[in-house]
Amino acid sequence: MTEPELERLEAELRKQAARIDYPPTPDVARAVRRRLAVERHRPSRPVPQWVGAMLIVVFVLGALLAVPQVRAELLEFLQIGVVRIFPVAPTPTATLPPITATPHPAATPLLSLLNLAGETTLAEAREEAGFVIRLPTYPPDLGPPDKVFLQDLDGPMVVLVWLEPNDPSRVRLSLHQFGPGTFAEKMAPKVIQATTVNGQPALWTEGPYMVQIRNGNYVTRRLVEGHVLIWEVEEITYRLESELTLEEARQIAESLK
Repeated sequence: MTEPELERLEAELRKQAARIDYPPTPDVARAVRRRLAVERHRPSRPVPQWVGAMLIVVFVLGALLAVPQVRAELLEFLQIGVVRIFPVAPTPTATLPPITATPHPAATPLLSLLNLAGETTLAEAREEAGFVIRLPTYPPDLGPPDKVFLQDLDGPMVVLVWLEPNDPSRVRLSLHQFGPGTFAEKMAPKVIQATTVNGQPALWTEGPYMVQIRNGNYVTRRLVEGHVLIWEVEEITYRLESELTLEEARQIAESLK
């Protein structure tokens, strides 16, 4: 780590430490005196200055990471495949330089998955996607998707949508399949939980939160109010959105063929 990076880290740690309400310091004098009495007759060794400095950094980091809000800010994002999940909505800070000076493009709101561009058929999507489109075989009555969308987001993205049988205006569940080169972000989900799909790492999130998908300078943003399971298989990132429980969503994810 370079000296400027250390200075930025120190500044960020100081800022976050100022937010913490520390508990009263326990009375450790008696324990220290007892330990000193034991150590008095042992030959002393000089302790390098860097050891003390490192212990201070470790202590401060430990205290900061014990506070959920601070931990979320220091842990900038989680990532599964091409999907990044920000525990808190990212905001610019005065102590850390921006990644780029280019302003972010304005996001276009998307009210429903049914308003997505690029509607096509499953057969055409399979021909043009460039990767194998896998379908869930659970639950047994699910059948083929009612809607299929294919988009080019600097890489292929396929969205499969199943509608409620008794209300075709409502989405029963949807399955995004992101090819290499695509990119999506989730902003401050209400719940973030680690899980697995077929023994591989996965993430479970619960809304409401904003999800945005980038395509060069074009960004779409949508409010997600349901539950989402995210996992990756052979460079394809899967995002299953529904109102199901985690266990039901995992059963669907593990049934893909």
